[in-house]
Amino acid sequence: MSLIDELKSKETWEKFREYKSFHSCMSNREMRLLDEFIKEERYVTLAGRFTPEGYGLSIPERRVINKSGSRKKRTVYTFEPDEMYMLKLLTWLLYKYDDRISPCCYSFRRNMTAKKAISDILAIGDIDGRYVLKADIHDYFNSMPAQGIVAALKRVITDDERLLAFLTKLFSGNEAFEKTEGQEPRIVHENRGAMAGVPVSAFIADIFLWPLDSYFCDKGIPYFRYSDDILLFARSKEELEECRNLLKEKIEAAGLELNEEKTKVFGQQEGFEFLGIKYKDGQIDLADATVKKMKDKIRRKCRALYRWRRKKGFDFEKAAKVVIRIFNMKYFDTGDMMDFTWSRWFFPVLTTDRSLKILDGYLVNELRYIYSGRHYKGNYAVTYENLKELGFRSLVNEYHKWRESM
Repeated sequence: MSLIDELKSKETWEKFREYKSFHSCMSNREMRLLDEFIKEERYVTLAGRFTPEGYGLSIPERRVINKSGSRKKRTVYTFEPDEMYMLKLLTWLLYKYDDRISPCCYSFRRNMTAKKAISDILAIGDIDGRYVLKADIHDYFNSMPAQGIVAALKRVITDDERLLAFLTKLFSGNEAFEKTEGQEPRIVHENRGAMAGVPVSAFIADIFLWPLDSYFCDKGIPYFRYSDDILLFARSKEELEECRNLLKEKIEAAGLELNEEKTKVFGQQEGFEFLGIKYKDGQIDLADATVKKMKDKIRRKCRALYRWRRKKGFDFEKAAKVVIRIFNMKYFDTGDMMDFTWSRWFFPVLTTDRSLKILDGYLVNELRYIYSGRHYKGNYAVTYENLKELGFRSLVNEYHKWRESM
């Protein structure tokens, strides 16, 4: 039976819902909407359209949004809400092909956590005596050539003609619906690549670079990839330079471009950065870039809430509660958590709380800024205990609680 047939199975939808609920992969609101979708059996009509002949999907909408934690822009694609549910289920079912993804690729896979990646890296041996290349691929998702995606799909999906035909149609299209403020909506034609923002793009990101992954894995060269981030180890400068040239050559052969600005070489004893963390002298901490991004996010949010408080005439407590709730949701596993949270990703990896202390202190200071609109001693009228009463949870305290519970 084709995976396409599974899209109209009530039993499959209920298993999908159970999995998402158990792993807290959706917010409460998203879970309610999914429950409505399943209860009303809206998937039945949609599944009937998921055929090679009719294809069944609308033209995706193309949007330009701010990158998380920065003011840089990125392009994402979305289909109609019900179609996105169908694609989420299909992505979940595509884990069937997980064994056809390189073991050197760690992104978007079950049982592949940051802890697993770091454990594998540390198992190399003599890690402090190695040279390290940290590489990045420019606009990875949306730059993949359509013909390369189709070739990757044909390599992996050899046992399901209907699924292959559907995904080939999905990623061979070049139309997108674009809405610009003040202008009439229009259709644009472009290479959409793997369409960042569309659930199935995660699967494509894993299989697309299989030739690159398998080359280094087969050579026995320590190589680790998480989507567009690559980490590679060498015993000498000469070996590292050779690997860098090979890496660039194979990335360009795939129709992609190495992002030279984000590509970095670490010498012996310098450690490395990967997956938002940094390793040095046997210690694992948050990467400097991770700390900076979170500081920027905290600062922007607190400035915005201060302006909102003054404009609406709300008291400090109400504004501070909003900020505290936002960052509690980013950091910790609560009922409204999304799939990625700091407690899940970083806590199992970190061996020091140094950067967590820095972020705790920064958030406290910025929350006090909301009180007065400036940084000065008078802000200490807002005590740490006051913030705890409003719901503030310390990263450091939660980290040590987590360690004690293990």
